[in-house]
Amino acid sequence: MTTMDPYRLTGGTETPDGTRAGVQRADIVRTTLWLVLVVSTVGNMVASYSAASTQVHLACGAVTALCVTALVIRHLRGRR
Repeated sequence: MTTMDPYRLTGGTETPDGTRAGVQRADIVRTTLWLVLVVSTVGNMVASYSAASTQVHLACGAVTALCVTALVIRHLRGRR
């Protein structure tokens, strides 16, 4: 049976090799990590310009460092 069969009960989201196309959990995690990275970086810049307390700088820096570390680890694991 081919994937172009009009009587097939799937929604047509399969690729020609039989795998499902669509948003994967890994895509959501990667996008979320990038968004948190950007927000924490912007937060750190705003804290610098507004003379915020050291705790705000440390919190934003820690979140930024964790996001960068997670993105690098995910990238290195994905290459294997």
